[in-house]
Amino acid sequence: MWHYVIPHFDTFLRELQLSTDDRNDASTKAERVARSLFAKYYPNQTFTHDCYLPVGSYGRGTATKPCTDLDLLFILPNEVFARINALLGNKQSQLLREMRETLVWTFPRTDLRADRQVVVAPFETYAVEIVPAFRLDDGTFLTANSNDGGSWRISAPFAEYNHLHAADIASDGKAAHLTMMAKAWNRECNVGLKSTSIEVLASIFASQWIYRDKGLFWYDWMIRDFFAFLFPYLNGWTRIIGTNDLIQLGDEWRTKLESAYNRSLKACEYEHADYGLAAAYEWQKIFGNQFKTTMHLIPALAAAIR
Repeated sequence: MWHYVIPHFDTFLRELQLSTDDRNDASTKAERVARSLFAKYYPNQTFTHDCYLPVGSYGRGTATKPCTDLDLLFILPNEVFARINALLGNKQSQLLREMRETLVWTFPRTDLRADRQVVVAPFETYAVEIVPAFRLDDGTFLTANSNDGGSWRISAPFAEYNHLHAADIASDGKAAHLTMMAKAWNRECNVGLKSTSIEVLASIFASQWIYRDKGLFWYDWMIRDFFAFLFPYLNGWTRIIGTNDLIQLGDEWRTKLESAYNRSLKACEYEHADYGLAAAYEWQKIFGNQFKTTMHLIPALAAAIR
């Protein structure tokens, strides 16, 4: 029984994980952007990697293929804050436009744009989203939000990382794995949840799951139980870690969740019975073609499974 669970989920996670080339590409683009901004905001100083910080999914190690964006916190000197904050009008929008104009000199053929809280550099392989930030004494950052006339907001990337890391320790790495798999479901089925919410929910679940100390052999049940865990969050909310900001989840994703849960029940039954092909076919309805099977999918059998 359950002969296919380990190879199924081991292969799936390998399909989701970024390759070394992916990471090198992202790191190269991040450094090029940071060097361009450093020359503007730290004139006559030697470049240091301390001026920027990869954040979001990439920074926390939960980015999955295909990875389309890289969030980058660029840390500005305090004197820049004093100058920008003394401006009239939407200060945050003016800061974003200033950073965009700075990057144009380095990337003249890239369609750079200032968008709400970031400057977006849509490169061919990654869209680098640059967040201007000012370091605060407590380890958080002040970032720009140009919406609704402009405001400053708190960002706590270290708290977000530590929250996931603590959940990973408590669950033997399941928080990160579950986050990555849930993102594949979110993308494949157009669920509409924010990545930040998915990560928070996966961390909460993994930390308390009854089988959190078990290995890959239990991952089919983990997926099933995670979908069951999500039902009370319909019309609920998650908190952005390290801040008081809430993300309202709504219930537009109810039917997507019901479908995923029901399919996971069926997939778990097939896994138990060692119907590996049938199980993989059900998982693919949830996660898409990144969930692979080593067996040849015979058309007649596929029709029977339906």
